Amino acid sequence: MCGIFGIVAKNSIDIEKSSLDSMLLSLSQRGPDDKGILEFNNCILGQTRLSIIDLPAGHQPMKDNKKNIAITFNGEIYNYKELRRELENKGHNFSTNSDTEVIMKAYHEYGYDCVNHLDGMFAFAIWNENKETLFITRDRFGKKPLYYAYDDCKNLIIASEIKTIFASGKIKGEIDFSAVDNYLALMYIPPWKTVYKNIFTLVPAEYAVYQSGELRKTKYWKLEYKPIDISYDEAKSKIKRLFTEAVKKRLVADVEIGSFLSGGVDSTLVTAYAQKMVGRSIKTFSLGYGENRSELHYAKEASEKIGTDHYTLEANENLIDAFKNSISYFDEPHADSSDFPQSILSKLAKEKVKVALSGDGADELFMGYGWYQKHLNLSWNKHLVEKIFLNPFQGYVKNISIFSESERKKLWRNNKHVNKFVNSEIANSKLDSIEKINLFDLTTYLPGQLLTKIDRMGMMHGLEVRSPFLDYKLAEFVFNLPIEFKMNKNENKIILKDILSEIMPKEFIYRRKQGFGAPVRKWLKTPVMKKLAEEKLGKNANIYKFLSYDAVREIIEDFYENSDLKKDKTESKYYKIWVLLSLELWLEFHN
Repeated sequence: MCGIFGIVAKNSIDIEKSSLDSMLLSLSQRGPDDKGILEFNNCILGQTRLSIIDLPAGHQPMKDNKKNIAITFNGEIYNYKELRRELENKGHNFSTNSDTEVIMKAYHEYGYDCVNHLDGMFAFAIWNENKETLFITRDRFGKKPLYYAYDDCKNLIIASEIKTIFASGKIKGEIDFSAVDNYLALMYIPPWKTVYKNIFTLVPAEYAVYQSGELRKTKYWKLEYKPIDISYDEAKSKIKRLFTEAVKKRLVADVEIGSFLSGGVDSTLVTAYAQKMVGRSIKTFSLGYGENRSELHYAKEASEKIGTDHYTLEANENLIDAFKNSISYFDEPHADSSDFPQSILSKLAKEKVKVALSGDGADELFMGYGWYQKHLNLSWNKHLVEKIFLNPFQGYVKNISIFSESERKKLWRNNKHVNKFVNSEIANSKLDSIEKINLFDLTTYLPGQLLTKIDRMGMMHGLEVRSPFLDYKLAEFVFNLPIEFKMNKNENKIILKDILSEIMPKEFIYRRKQGFGAPVRKWLKTPVMKKLAEEKLGKNANIYKFLSYDAVREIIEDFYENSDLKKDKTESKYYKIWVLLSLELWLEFHN
């Protein structure tokens, strides 16, 4: 795992060494073990490395041993050994045992189609000196980030993080208020946008070729809806086989691998399958929030049943520094309440291992969220309008919006920035409402919210996180299973819980889902957090350059006048403050 950057310039000699050093420094947390730069006439590649595979010989950027090309690569290729054998049979010779060199040889053999031969999480850039082209790409789900921008001289700059593009000294960010509006609705920036007008991102499963000042982009993969006619037992058997292969692939490394273990269905399955494949007790990690929100006892139960070497950390309410530190590391506004808990947990894990497995992706694939069932369970007497006039997808969009469209119009000083956050492919698709929700979760919520959090909060501490449920072969299969295998009116993740029941007791599995986020409502009511909110959202706050002071104060006063937590049951109230406070802190750190 690494941090990467590249510059394609008319003359790379004009790029100052101090700029390159600053760019490397900005990526040091992503790659604390090594760093390097390769320079060509019109291109510079840079990299910082977190050493996972081929520790002594995997230095990057890497130049090919035969062709005049070079690569800078962030990620892991899980099928690199199989692909290497395939390429050796085609006559390619290797100088290292790294997956990095396998990518270069695959590029030799298959050209731009090499991405379809790669199974892993990745973002990389390959410079072809003879053709003077830069080939850049991201993995299928967008686990690894890749941004790009153009400076005033029309030079292309690419990097793992936006802060690295700014560290070049060539570009200053221009806020895109339409992206900020999306953030106010979603708590994150959609994965096809950035918060800056002049910084762009490759979307998941996209590659691009830059030549002669032109960038041409191509989508190379997507989840396609092709329903499978299969029995429940056959589906369960195949999921177990695909999941076993997915976990096994993610255990390949030259360093020790641990696992996040919350005690929930997803992390317990990942950990149990991983433990069966290794010859020692793997290290597992959990975080709790005291009596009100702690699931540490479930994590302990799972650890004891599976046989792991378990480590726990109890968070307390005085976590302002952790909250601020996580926001300062994000290059874009991001207000998931589990951001800083994920940072704390990653820091704990990094003290013991370099790589951790996680259960991310299971809720999206197996319809594990309550919003899939919400419309089915709406009562006629309390939700008549929604029941009649909103289909499940429309209801979903309404319910996930922190600030509704009308509320955002009131919030903006200039409401021309208000815009939709559902992309046209989903909005115009012929899928039914539940399928649309699922596609939104997999293509917007997953990369924009969850994978951004996992990548940034892990790499903030130099920890690589691998997600077996996001194996693309498993995902393609599960996505097309009958919905009734995954959810019904009363239960979600049906088939996944059935598989876990072979390992854990039913009372462990069929309990109420709790989630990993901080107890935001309770936390915001504490004196120290109330003081922070009042201070940061006071009259001199940065957000009032574009948001209405009166509208924000109305939200704050409405929340804090209600001193009884039991009466304050409206989640949107406190999440509105959380989103605004996170935005203000982000602006303060990135002004």
